[in-house]
Amino acid sequence: MTTQQLQTINGIDIKEVNELIAAISQDATQGQMAFNATTTWVEGVRSISRIKSLEWAGQSYDRDFTLTIDEPEELGGTNLGPNPQEVLLSALNACLMATFVDLCSLQGIELEQVEISSTGKLDLRGFLKLDAAIPAGYQDLHWILKVKGNATADRFQQVYDAALSASPNVWNLRYPIGIKPQLQVEE
Repeated sequence: MTTQQLQTINGIDIKEVNELIAAISQDATQGQMAFNATTTWVEGVRSISRIKSLEWAGQSYDRDFTLTIDEPEELGGTNLGPNPQEVLLSALNACLMATFVDLCSLQGIELEQVEISSTGKLDLRGFLKLDAAIPAGYQDLHWILKVKGNATADRFQQVYDAALSASPNVWNLRYPIGIKPQLQVEE
């Protein structure tokens, strides 16, 4: 095995992650990030989201990703992409997955399989304002993380608990965050 192979676990470069942790520990500005997405209406309920950059430690980094977001035909869409709720669930899963895999890797746990299946249940009567007692969003959100690797069930549980408290998207859904919506009317 090469030195590089020894420093990489589950595709994570452990030295690189530890260097990042050390840099942020020494200078908090190294941990400051801002993510941006711009979503443009296309037609009907279909939209295109573009991710062009992210800000990290005062610098901008180019990105170039496009997501088509739509509704299924049964909900008035053209089914050309996942709907916003599916994108939200996917973002939750991916963030928790990245956090869990990073934490496992930092502890030397080798993974064979990790999969997260999530379900969010909502009642369209809330979205359609048919019943003021029903919230517009999820009434129930749950997921299952399945894992196979070289750790005990207890050790996986410890890492999972740590991932739940460290995942930004779990945190964003679990706790209220300040939002500052604005409307700009173009003429």
